[in-house]
Amino acid sequence: MSYQASNFLTHARWPRCLAALIFPAVTCGAIAESNDGFFSNGVTSDSERAADARTTEGKATHARVSAAPKTPAVKTITNFTQSLRCMDELFLANGKQGIVITSGGIPDATGKAHAGDKEMMISALSKMTMKSGAFEFIDLTNGGSGEGDLAKLFELKGGNIPKIPDYYIRGAVTQLDDNAVRENKGAGVALPFLDIGYSKDQSFDVISMDMSVGDAATRRILPETNTSNTMIITKGGRSGEAGGKVVKMGLSFNKDLSRSEGVGATYRTLIELGLIETLGKFTRVPYWKCLDIESTNPELIDQVREWYDVATDKERILFIQRKLAGMSRFKGTLDGIMTDVLKDSISEYQAYVGLIADGKVNFDLYFSLKDDIQNQLAAIPVTPPAALPTEPRAQNTIPVLSAPSPNANVANTVNTAPASSTPFKMNLTSDRGNNPSYKVGELLGLTLSLNHLGFASCFYEDIGKNTARIFPNRFHRNAMLPGQLPVTLPSNGFKIKFDSPGRERVACIGSDKELLMPTDLVNVNDLSKIPSHSLDDVITQFKSLNPDMTANVVDITIR
Repeated sequence: MSYQASNFLTHARWPRCLAALIFPAVTCGAIAESNDGFFSNGVTSDSERAADARTTEGKATHARVSAAPKTPAVKTITNFTQSLRCMDELFLANGKQGIVITSGGIPDATGKAHAGDKEMMISALSKMTMKSGAFEFIDLTNGGSGEGDLAKLFELKGGNIPKIPDYYIRGAVTQLDDNAVRENKGAGVALPFLDIGYSKDQSFDVISMDMSVGDAATRRILPETNTSNTMIITKGGRSGEAGGKVVKMGLSFNKDLSRSEGVGATYRTLIELGLIETLGKFTRVPYWKCLDIESTNPELIDQVREWYDVATDKERILFIQRKLAGMSRFKGTLDGIMTDVLKDSISEYQAYVGLIADGKVNFDLYFSLKDDIQNQLAAIPVTPPAALPTEPRAQNTIPVLSAPSPNANVANTVNTAPASSTPFKMNLTSDRGNNPSYKVGELLGLTLSLNHLGFASCFYEDIGKNTARIFPNRFHRNAMLPGQLPVTLPSNGFKIKFDSPGRERVACIGSDKELLMPTDLVNVNDLSKIPSHSLDDVITQFKSLNPDMTANVVDITIR
């Protein structure tokens, strides 16, 4: 028996080596190893048994090591990570804060996809509320699905929910079509002693997700928040086969190269995109700015038209008052009442942006102000009501707080912080001091800080006197900065690398009031050359519109 097996392997060796010429991954030497003692002469001595045991243990250890993951863990960053941070800036700029929500997750109604949908939603919401605190997510875990430890913790804490959600997010994967489109190509050759084949296939799955916001008190789904998005998952592969026959025994080898876009990653992408759109509609902020959608998009214009139509006259006027006040164009009372002062401010703004300067409230004015994200809404000062006598509340009762409107500024419900009495100061310095020197090929590093809440814009002038705005920019859209919190420039998506020796400059302009933008700079994109303007020209124009501003300049030498 042992001899016959050896004789078989000897004859089988030639076709396998022929296959190895076609598929280099297959080697002739592997034949002897693949026997693994199946055709054995027998183990008779203790030394042979010990050697056999060591060999078996070595193979098992190799298998365990080989099974371990070779790719290191990486941070989850999706196509919408920056868009989520952009939404946080929008919520902050529009005063959205303290909206209490919850969700049961985004389940798969088709039963074909499985992912940690609720955790993906919480991760996305966390990125959208890091600075603004726009939303507070309340976990209503009931202890199911292996979460008994959390249920026990909640029980130890008293079992009461400190804040009852005012709104909830609901949705589902509503469509998942496998192989909605499929393409397949292949070819093969059959010989008396060898078969060779090659195939290539590609298929597309379609997955759709619907999402909306509901009012927890009435369980009414808010129709204006509904969104539906669809993505296509691509799957494809290439394979080759070869077979050689010896008598009635066949030797077959297969090599497959395939790729597949995971359903889990698609799930996360749809959740993030859906939240941006749904919560953007819910709060009526210009969410399209975070998705790089052009303001001329017809569907977008229809969306803002819907907001305009459902708003009352007082709501429209109040929004216009607050937006113009945030630009320092309106000095009157923020009360939602049309006055001659407001008409004059509207006319001035309309002329400034190229609209018909008639001082009237219309959709074009509303859309222009909504589309503007450089200027903030002015806060409405509120006088706190007189304290009323309180009665003892029964133990274990939960106070029910009124829901803040998603379209309202937080200043409608809380007192605004008093203005700082400390004079505004701004400091711009480099990682190498106030007069830095760099070598060609090195990267610029700057730090900007304010002593209290304020606004800043920064500009860069290269060796050729070409000037561009580097802050705020597409990676950090908000010009408003908190006090005592240094900001690194450049950061979050772009760098400035010195490529020629000479002298360059960076200037930052700051104020504790909203900065008015010179007309020549309004339509100039960030990180783009400002036509016919040196850095000194930019500072002079800002100074003419913002007399109380502060400017810091860093002179840079490149060697």
